[in-house]
Amino acid sequence: MIAHSLKGPGRTGKPSAALRKYGTAGLVSLQSRMAYPAAFAGSLLTYGLFVFVFSRIWAALYSGRAEIAGYDRTMMVWYFIVAEIPAFGFGRFYYSLAEDMKSGQVAYLLTRPYGFTAYHFSQALGPALADCLVLALEGILLGLLLGGPFPLTTLTQGAALVLSLLLAGCLQFFLQFAIAMTAFWIEENAAFFWIYQKLALIAGTFLPLEFLPGAASAAARWTPFPYLSWAPARIAVAWDSREALLLLAAQAAWTAAAALLCRAVFAAGRGKITANGG
Repeated sequence: MIAHSLKGPGRTGKPSAALRKYGTAGLVSLQSRMAYPAAFAGSLLTYGLFVFVFSRIWAALYSGRAEIAGYDRTMMVWYFIVAEIPAFGFGRFYYSLAEDMKSGQVAYLLTRPYGFTAYHFSQALGPALADCLVLALEGILLGLLLGGPFPLTTLTQGAALVLSLLLAGCLQFFLQFAIAMTAFWIEENAAFFWIYQKLALIAGTFLPLEFLPGAASAAARWTPFPYLSWAPARIAVAWDSREALLLLAAQAAWTAAAALLCRAVFAAGRGKITANGG
C-alpha cells in the first residue's frame, strides 16, 4: 500500500526499474551526506547536550524514588536517548520540502520522469538513516556513561527496535511532507509544522505517555504522534513481545494512512501548478 501511494500521478513502469531508480537517488543523497563528515557535528553536539542535561534532570527527579509510572532512572535515561534519535534523525524533512514548494522548484520537479513523492522520500531517507546511525552510536556511548547497561536483552527486541525506528522515520516523512504541501494553498505554513513539532514532543518524546494524565495518555494513543518516538523508546526500555507487536502494527497503520494522506494532498495541490518546460 505504501509503495503504491508513493507513486506520483502519471508515473508508470516496472516495479524493479522504479526501485532501482529511487534506490539510486537515495544512494546518491547518502553519498553526498557522507562526503562531509563535519556536517554531523551540529546534530551530534546538540543531541549529546540534550542527553546530558536530561540525564541530570532525571537524576534529580528520581532522588529518593525507585520508579515513576513504571520507569526507573536508568530506563528514563535510555528512553530519552532512543526517543531523540528519530526526533533528530528524521525531524527535519519539512524544511527542504517546504523550500521546494515556496521557491517554485516544485513546478520544475514535476516535469521530471519520476514520482515526486517517491523521489523526495528516497532522497530524504538515505541521509536521515546515516544521521540516525551516528546518533545511535553516540547515544549508546552516552547511555553507558550516564545511565547504565543498555536494556536490550534479545535479538528479537533488537530487530523490533530497528523496525520501529524505520517506521517512525517513514511516518515522520509522510506527515511532514503533507504539511509542506499545504504551501500549494498557504505559502507561509511554518506555523503548522511548529504545532506538529510541539505535539510530537509532548506525546512521547520528552516524556513517556505513561507520565501523562490518564485521559491525555489515552487520547494521545489515537493520534500518530506517540508512534514517532514513544513506540521505539518503549520497545527499547520496557520490552514485552505482545505490546511490541501492537506498537509496530499501530506504526504501520499510521504510516500507511499518512502515505495515503500525502497522495491525496499532492493530487489536490498539483492541479494548482502549471509546469512550463523541463
